[in-house]
Amino acid sequence: MTEKPALSSSELGTIWLTYQQKTMLHQMLDYFIERATDSEAKAIMTNLQKEVRQYIDQLTKIFEQDGTVVPMGYTKSDVHINAPALYDHDFDILFVRTMKSISGGMHALNLTMSYREDIIKLYQELTIMTQKYYSQCTTFLLKRGSLVKPPHITMPIEVEFATNQDYLKGIKIIGDKRSLNAVEVAHLYSAIENNIVGANLMMGFAQAAQNDEVRKYFARGKSLAKKLVKDLTQILAESEIPVPALEGGTVTSSVAPPFSDKIMMYCTSLLCSFSFGSNSFGTTFSLRNDIPPVVALALKDIFEFASDGAKIMVKHGWLEEPPQMIDRKQLINK
Repeated sequence: MTEKPALSSSELGTIWLTYQQKTMLHQMLDYFIERATDSEAKAIMTNLQKEVRQYIDQLTKIFEQDGTVVPMGYTKSDVHINAPALYDHDFDILFVRTMKSISGGMHALNLTMSYREDIIKLYQELTIMTQKYYSQCTTFLLKRGSLVKPPHITMPIEVEFATNQDYLKGIKIIGDKRSLNAVEVAHLYSAIENNIVGANLMMGFAQAAQNDEVRKYFARGKSLAKKLVKDLTQILAESEIPVPALEGGTVTSSVAPPFSDKIMMYCTSLLCSFSFGSNSFGTTFSLRNDIPPVVALALKDIFEFASDGAKIMVKHGWLEEPPQMIDRKQLINK
């Protein structure tokens, strides 16, 4: 039987990141399943957790077979399932839906950096699983009225081409700027929706954090998400477009920590990476020149926020280092 080729650096890096994300989700689901009050939501999360556990085991096996240490990731010590409910009104499924959005992007990107047959197959399977649960979460939330669909648009009846440079202008001293097109609305709406969930998540994290520095960091994250929602909402409102109004996802008055500061910091880091990537991607499809500057300022704030978060994680010994290349200069100097 032909032996598998050794993992490439990119493959090792991507499965390491995947292990971190999957162990985080698996542990956080323990708490959300324990606190679930809706039987359908509990079933979605329980089934998802079982499948995630299978892939954690599969990743562990790959690490072991390739002779590399298994990452620590996140464990039961990072979750306190007996803590009172920190979130209410379908926030658990809103959270899972957001995590599946992140996973969808991660797996697609990781697939493009994979060369070994079993790793390619792994990300193909993870993509299918992610799409399945994203769809289940979306259907559940729409049925419950906890998620609002983007606004409808008048269907075009003929093909049109831009014939004036004003099409690109959103900043005009004289006259009105053009209405947003459907592509721009799609990305703005998605960004607002994700940041509403993010603001509520940060609010709960701030209430539950045990370390004062971490608590202030999450409060800052909440303010950052709310500001982005406000700025992007204004762009929609100027074109008289209804803005997202999520009915689900309230934060309770509990201050008892369901999660360790360590796992909440990592979850926040993951959300920052997702926000940075998705907002950058969305901006590239905007042809109105007033939108990119708004997003660019937000990206600057997100980058600084993420950097400060990494410093906090290093300070407290919470940042697990990814596998590193050999430092040849250090070996030579020895």
